[in-house]
Amino acid sequence: MPLELGIFLGAKRFGVARHRNKRALALDREPYRYQKFCSDIAGQDIQAHHNQKREAIRCVRNWLHRNPEATDQILPNADYIYNRYQKFRRQLPGLCKKIGLTMKDLQFNDYTALVSGWLQVNPMWKEKGG
Repeated sequence: MPLELGIFLGAKRFGVARHRNKRALALDREPYRYQKFCSDIAGQDIQAHHNQKREAIRCVRNWLHRNPEATDQILPNADYIYNRYQKFRRQLPGLCKKIGLTMKDLQFNDYTALVSGWLQVNPMWKEKGG
């Protein structure tokens, strides 16, 4: 990950206009842990998730909310998103079974297709109690 992040930050700093406008969120499990192996990243806003899915979701949700292009969008709070994620994860083994896969067989494209389909059946604002 440090190499890819370094390439991204280098392209952002020294690249053409379309690269300079890119944004990224860097997450790490502990605050300041990255400084041990990636000292050149000083000054970047690294968010710590403490190996907690709920905290990682909170970091991403808040980062997206601060995006200047998202000022007209309403994002639910992190707990709401986390609860939906948990609901999806509980249903995932059954979804895999319906398409003849196991969780172990699941590839990235399979997973994204299942997420997309699940979101169509479970739209954000149409849930009971949501």
